[in-house]
Amino acid sequence: MQRYPELELTKEEGQKPSQVFACTAVPRSDIWVTIEGLLRPGEMQVKKLVCDIADVEQLSSDVFRVRLHLPVTGRQAIEFHAGQYLEILLPDGRRAPFSIGSAPDMSSDVELHIRRMPEGEMSIAIMDHLQNNPSVEIELPKGDCYLESSQLSADTTVVLAAASTGFSQIKSIAEHLLANQVSNPIHIYWGARVEEDFYLEKLPLQWAMEHTNVHVHLVVSEPGNSPGWAGRTGLLPEAIVADFDSFDNVEIFTSGSPAMVYALLDACEEKGFNEAHMHSDVFAYAPRNK
Repeated sequence: MQRYPELELTKEEGQKPSQVFACTAVPRSDIWVTIEGLLRPGEMQVKKLVCDIADVEQLSSDVFRVRLHLPVTGRQAIEFHAGQYLEILLPDGRRAPFSIGSAPDMSSDVELHIRRMPEGEMSIAIMDHLQNNPSVEIELPKGDCYLESSQLSADTTVVLAAASTGFSQIKSIAEHLLANQVSNPIHIYWGARVEEDFYLEKLPLQWAMEHTNVHVHLVVSEPGNSPGWAGRTGLLPEAIVADFDSFDNVEIFTSGSPAMVYALLDACEEKGFNEAHMHSDVFAYAPRNK
């Protein structure tokens, strides 16, 4: 189902506000109807709140792990699904989305992975605020790309595919599945331009060592710029389709640029994959015309 931005009903000067009578209207296509205070099944209430900045840790030359402490009681208590994201709201009104890099099962803190880009004015402003203030305003949870372990069929193979800091969303889903002792095969693919971009490389490898159903595939696309890299090379979509003869009973959750996500979708569809079984926030914020 395609989701469209909410339509705001307006009125011309001197006219009564426009009205829609749902009892007689006939939609021409699938629609979302948003009713204030009414949530869809599985939907969490979106809240805006100020939380403490618990820690800012540099993981690589340009990636930082930020931990935010959320209220756990009262009206400000927050729930979210593994794979959802939040928005950071700066005092000047600017906002930016970041995947939640921790599972809802773990603690009251949430984790973000933020790349500080020298040429990125917004990323510089975000990191300057996080490193020089005790608190930050956020809005969450958001996003329809998430996974609930209770909804997963026993015979389903889960593929978690991330490029660069897209690993944060994949990490949340993986930790949620492991916390709930899911025994399904879990294949984690993490693609990076160079080896240094695997800023938490040891973590997924540890999951694979501790859980026989977890398989980790690290893929470097520019091995010439990673002279010490002895692992897999190439593009992430090519690596995934090379490993699967069939995509029957496979659910793919992927996080990365629109170009990477759609390249992965196209490559999988050539092997009979059904688009309905691929999940990504890209489909919401960068829909592709067909």
